Amino acid sequence: MRKICLLTALFTGLAAPALAEEDTLVVTATRTPIDARVLPADVTIIDAEEALSRGDATLSQALASTPGVNVSASGGPGQQTSLFLGGANSEHTLVLFDGLRINDPSSPKSAFDAGQDQLGALTRIEIVEGPMSAVYGSDAIGGVINQIARRGGDGAFNARMDLSGGSFGTATAAAGADGTLGAFRYAVTAEGFATEGHDLVPERMSTHTGEDDGAQMWALTGAFDLALSNVFALDLLVRTREAQAEFDPFVYAPPTYTEQRAEDSDLEISRNDLDIARLGATWALSENFSLRASYGGIDQSRAQSDDGVGLLIYDGQRRFADLTIDWRAGAVGALTELAIAGGVSQEEEEVDISELFDPSFPPPSVVIADQESQSAFVTAQGRLNQLTLTAALRADDYDGFGTETTWRAGASYDVNAYARIYAAYGTSFRAPTLYERFVSFGDPTLAAEEGESWEAGADLRVPAFGQDNGLEFGLLYRSTEIDNLIDFSGFNYANVDRAEIDTAEARVAARPLDWLTAHLAYVYTDAEDATTGAELRRRPEETWHAGISVEHGAFSSTLSWRQIGERSDFLYGDDGFSLGIGDTPAYDLVRLSASYAFLPGMSAYVAVDNVLDEDYEPANAFAGAPLGIMAGLRLRTP
Repeated sequence: MRKICLLTALFTGLAAPALAEEDTLVVTATRTPIDARVLPADVTIIDAEEALSRGDATLSQALASTPGVNVSASGGPGQQTSLFLGGANSEHTLVLFDGLRINDPSSPKSAFDAGQDQLGALTRIEIVEGPMSAVYGSDAIGGVINQIARRGGDGAFNARMDLSGGSFGTATAAAGADGTLGAFRYAVTAEGFATEGHDLVPERMSTHTGEDDGAQMWALTGAFDLALSNVFALDLLVRTREAQAEFDPFVYAPPTYTEQRAEDSDLEISRNDLDIARLGATWALSENFSLRASYGGIDQSRAQSDDGVGLLIYDGQRRFADLTIDWRAGAVGALTELAIAGGVSQEEEEVDISELFDPSFPPPSVVIADQESQSAFVTAQGRLNQLTLTAALRADDYDGFGTETTWRAGASYDVNAYARIYAAYGTSFRAPTLYERFVSFGDPTLAAEEGESWEAGADLRVPAFGQDNGLEFGLLYRSTEIDNLIDFSGFNYANVDRAEIDTAEARVAARPLDWLTAHLAYVYTDAEDATTGAELRRRPEETWHAGISVEHGAFSSTLSWRQIGERSDFLYGDDGFSLGIGDTPAYDLVRLSASYAFLPGMSAYVAVDNVLDEDYEPANAFAGAPLGIMAGLRLRTP
């Protein structure tokens, strides 16, 4: 019924911008297409087809290869997964699907769970680190991750299919078709994932029984575009995803709930569903000026159950309507290029959080609330010879706690054809969630969390080995301060904390042969609670990423290594009881993948994860997956 209501609402209104698909252009940073190489920001683009060919089955696997993204999973694929971007908290990472905000409105902090999605419906993932609230509003303190949906390609019919299977009883499948029929473009993708999993309780703990914790997910996505005339077009985006996962409750249940805090094989996330829908209309009023209206929203539904009995139920929905303009002026005065985007939007958010609980559980936390917000933004980018300037300004007005105004400005300067330097400054915020405001231990008068950041970086391409980009170097430093952090003061939420985060990144890549690439990246993060001096949890101080990639004719292969350093976390002893806050040990992960295209449009691949079979805990007291092998077949219309 929720899905029917969402789709019905869509066809009564209008929707949000469809995103461009140029190979070298990104739209996430400014909402208008701009070459990533001249942006005053740290931008990473993950090509979905390349990730699939490496055997990356899930969104979290693809993101884990990005140096600036810390992926913290409560176990293996399908389990709850948090994203820490730019050293900020997981709730400070804004996640979009084709430009549409999909952070969970019903979760206590509106964080996005990255463990439930696959890659089959995507063309690429754009990651922009640093404060982006001036472009997107709340939650974008650490940055933005934008999943760009597939759209209709050339020709009337292009088919694709991916099948794989391997360790832990894991199987994946995806099938889709896209094409262009005159004025109509379409892309449809169905995908599924299932695994028996492994025991999420580490072997070191007495509660480890060897009982596997499996997970399942499936999704259906469609993107449709119809040009009704040379100046007017409609588009529709729909996606439905369902997921569930088993998990172990040793840290959740009190000692009286299960004997000696043993595992409970019947405890599961029985529902983790997300429905997305958007309808849009675009008017190209001239070659350089377009107007767009949009309407859409999401429905999020999660439930925890034990042997079929509901324990926790979280339902949230978000609806929005907006109007945007895009103006490309070309040369204006001394500027050789000028592009401006702006818009206004209205958003409504509702949450229904209730609990059906076992008598041994604490009293329930029930929240039934809603709020409205209005916003207006403008972004601009201009080119002055070797200098690219970008700026953004936004105002968000929320029911209950007023207006937040944020801005960002940056400059990128091409020193020569091979080197550039850039710098940016921006402010950001996270609005208090409905849970934080209206739960029984919340505070309706909470203020927004507010951040400010500055960053500076440089990129250098050196001709070497007979290639223009034979060597590449990159450096970045960012400093962020966040005030009014929401945490517990006694037994209630309050604006009590401050955070100071400094990050530095260094990258180098070498291409000694046109078919061989080697890369190395180092990330240093100093993230601490400025009030207490304590390290922020699950932020490793040091991470290393290295890899060698081969692409030679029909054969490709990648050998990669990641080292995740020590990080602060809640610790649990071998008996399963809390030890307080301390450091979780560092770990190394080695991955090997290979792909071979043995016929046009037909290729096979194999991927080996955790090659060294290391015992590790991505989050303390949650076991990472042992050595695992996946093999797959990929079919594409030649």
